[in-house]
Amino acid sequence: MRLNVKTKLFGAYLLVLGLGVVLSVLVYGYGRDVLDASRRLVQEDIPRLHDISALKADILNQEKVLYEYHAIRDRKSFLQKYALIDNVCVTGLDAVARPLMNPDQLNAVRARYNRLRTLALQLDESLNAGDADPGEAGLLLFEISGVAQGINRDLDGLADQIRTRVQDSGESTTAAVNLMRAMVIAFSAIIFIVALFIGFYVRLYLAEHAERRRLAMFPERNPNPVLSLALSGEVVYANPSAARLLTSINADPDNPRALLPDNLSDRLVTLRDSNRAYEIWQYQVGERTFECGIHFLNDLDTFHIYISEITERRRAQEQLTHQAYHDALTGLPNRRRFQEQLERVLHASDRDGLRAAVLLTNLDRLNVVIGSLGHGVGDTLLQAVATRLNRVLEEARDVCANATLFHFGGDSFAVLIPGFTQSETPTALAQRVMAGAQAPLYANGREFFTTVSIGMSLFPLDGQDGIELLKNADTAMRQVKRQGGNGFQPYNAEMNARALEWLSLENELRHALEYREMHMHYQAQIDIRTGRVIGAEALCRWHHPTRGWVPPGEFIPLAEESGIIRPLGDWILRTACAAAKAWRDRGLDDVTVAVNISARQFHNQDLPRIVSETLNQTGLAAQYLELEITESVVMQDTQFTTSTLHELKEIGVKLSLDDFGTGFSSLSYLKRFPIDKLKIDQSFIRNLTVDDNDDAITLAVITLAHNLKLRVIAEGVETKAQLTALRHNTCDEYQGYLFSKAVPAEQFETLVAKNHSIRAG
Repeated sequence: MRLNVKTKLFGAYLLVLGLGVVLSVLVYGYGRDVLDASRRLVQEDIPRLHDISALKADILNQEKVLYEYHAIRDRKSFLQKYALIDNVCVTGLDAVARPLMNPDQLNAVRARYNRLRTLALQLDESLNAGDADPGEAGLLLFEISGVAQGINRDLDGLADQIRTRVQDSGESTTAAVNLMRAMVIAFSAIIFIVALFIGFYVRLYLAEHAERRRLAMFPERNPNPVLSLALSGEVVYANPSAARLLTSINADPDNPRALLPDNLSDRLVTLRDSNRAYEIWQYQVGERTFECGIHFLNDLDTFHIYISEITERRRAQEQLTHQAYHDALTGLPNRRRFQEQLERVLHASDRDGLRAAVLLTNLDRLNVVIGSLGHGVGDTLLQAVATRLNRVLEEARDVCANATLFHFGGDSFAVLIPGFTQSETPTALAQRVMAGAQAPLYANGREFFTTVSIGMSLFPLDGQDGIELLKNADTAMRQVKRQGGNGFQPYNAEMNARALEWLSLENELRHALEYREMHMHYQAQIDIRTGRVIGAEALCRWHHPTRGWVPPGEFIPLAEESGIIRPLGDWILRTACAAAKAWRDRGLDDVTVAVNISARQFHNQDLPRIVSETLNQTGLAAQYLELEITESVVMQDTQFTTSTLHELKEIGVKLSLDDFGTGFSSLSYLKRFPIDKLKIDQSFIRNLTVDDNDDAITLAVITLAHNLKLRVIAEGVETKAQLTALRHNTCDEYQGYLFSKAVPAEQFETLVAKNHSIRAG
């Protein structure tokens, strides 16, 4: 029986084969036309449609990259992604631009794409501008969407051309087939058609079955969790990756719902009612951050969810954001955060009728510390200052509850005081900051005494925007710096004109030595017991060619701030030593010259060498040179001060502590410093005879100094009553207008010679 079946099958095969041969001969002629139409469809039309479809998808991806750049603003990632998708789009345009296409429509597509490139560059410039305007970026994105839609419309037009040609070709092919069918016998036609349809459907079924099997493996092998939910939110499917992720977060691997947000039911209802098919959610599960894309299949009453963990990406984004808005050294908010927050504060203050203030705070003489001890110590000191100022603001919540400290970099800080109502609030807070900054700080095992200069501007009185407020606060702060620092100054309109004048004066001061405009005057120092001149304080005077004599109170702080004080100080030291040597050569043997040492000079590690070389060059014996260092300077870094003073003492010079009583020194340091003399500041001498407190302070200083084996000199003595009081308090020396003002070297020499002659007689 098997043989019969085979025979029948073989016979049927031969019959069908014969009929097929006859049919092939009959349709050969018309088959060529059908073949040509099919070849054009397969080789040209279908690939063309595929290229157009792919280009549309690439344009959509390019638009997506631009929107993602606008949202995340990661320029590096954007440039990489945009270069890649732009290359793909250009290749797609070349693939579409084949013969037989409408050239006008192709040119329109290229023109629109060039416009899309231009808008992308404009968007990149807008987002990376210093004053980026979100509104401008939004308008660029809106225009980008319009251009992309125009490209898609043009591509659809090209696709319609191809479809029309395919339709025409199909109609021609149908006519040829109909003619062929009429030419063959009905049986052959029926066999052919039945065989054709059976084969077509069998192949279609097999292909569809294979595709379904391939797609069914996608969620199973996907490395990320894939879930399918019913309308109620019940999980009806979870792939193996979901179980692995559940295990990694210590959750029940049989409970995929643990990977979804707690308010899942509400979210599903919102999505279903919004007429949207797709959403992206970000949410927390414990300490992990997840992102899921949810697809609502309305026709299947199903939600498909694709989950990925973005914990590390979120942390990286937060870290980048923190770094962009905080100073790396101190951890404080930086200038960028200050500017953004200031604009918000000003807007809110203007809306609510409140006031705001900016306190620009500069750490005095930080450059001196860095120049002498290095940037490492300077950075540590800055960190200590930042911590101190932050604590001051915390403790000053009773004055202002929401003031914020910012670090602009270097020695500059700022305090933003938003929405206050009491006019004394900024001043009170500034005083708290100044007082807190003056307490001793410790950095790298050293003790530092710091001061700050604070400039204040008020909104809306001193400016209507952040730029103007900050500029005016800086002007006020620089006014404090020019007055020696360690102070607080509100802004006033006259300061800008004064700042321009100081800038001009600084430029002229830089040439004063070169043009020989600097002169040395000397004020006598007298022994109170004998009345004999025993010393002279060297005082620098500037005779400007048009301004005349410029007060030292103006150009000395300017020289300190600008750094000119170092070459000027070296010149003063050299000139004073040369004058003292000339006096000795002419018989004034017992006159010592006192030279003031600035903060920048003192913290220059080469000071002992400079002093020694100057003495050698001028020939002056070291014991006839006295160096005056102010109290505030020596207390900045007591360890460095002690070391430097001992090095100077080894040279043989005398050391005097100037302005004693006006600073914040610890009396215990007087024992450690190799000081020879204390100079009582003239602020105590001025009211010595009318203010019992000043008299008591003066007596206490003199008594303390004598107990420490130190001499005492009083400056600013102008009346005989003051001299009598100093003599009564056993002060050793004095200087001031009572005896003589500061005079040039030749006149001073005559004055001393006359004094010595009288005393000798």
